[in-house]
Amino acid sequence: MKAERFEQFTLGIDLLQKSVKQLKSYYAPHFGVKGVHTFWVYLLLSNPEGMTAAELAARSMIDRSLVSREIEELEKNGFVSAEGGGRRGYNRRITLTEKGRDAAQKIAAVANRVQENADRGIAPDELEIFYRTMEKLCENFTAISAMLAGNEETQRAFYADTTIKETKNEQQKA
Repeated sequence: MKAERFEQFTLGIDLLQKSVKQLKSYYAPHFGVKGVHTFWVYLLLSNPEGMTAAELAARSMIDRSLVSREIEELEKNGFVSAEGGGRRGYNRRITLTEKGRDAAQKIAAVANRVQENADRGIAPDELEIFYRTMEKLCENFTAISAMLAGNEETQRAFYADTTIKETKNEQQKA
């Protein structure tokens, strides 16, 4: 059963990520931005006081240096303005320009329409449970990743413990 769950979970997550990426790639050029920009522009619309590149990176879970480079492109193309913190500083306050707000409102409308279609046939209480469960899974996977990151001893112990438990379970079944 666990193997089936792993397969279903892994394939489901991969398919969702691929579908979202395809949607961004399809719609983004219609608004004059790249797929990677869509979520940042959306976030800036809901944060009219602006956000820093560091905040955008944290919220979108994308490397700060990539956000910083791409924000320069958005600024050059007139979608955002950035103030303070130095030319390349992660602490520059980034806000939408009028052109950026217009694009962000269109992106938000498309995102809402896509979400409405994706939610079709799913009861609101089921969606609430799904999002709570997804949030908890994200927390758990983040904790596991953090625990294993860069610590070889912890990695060996984690894998050894997993292997030992699986071997004991298999022996008990035999």
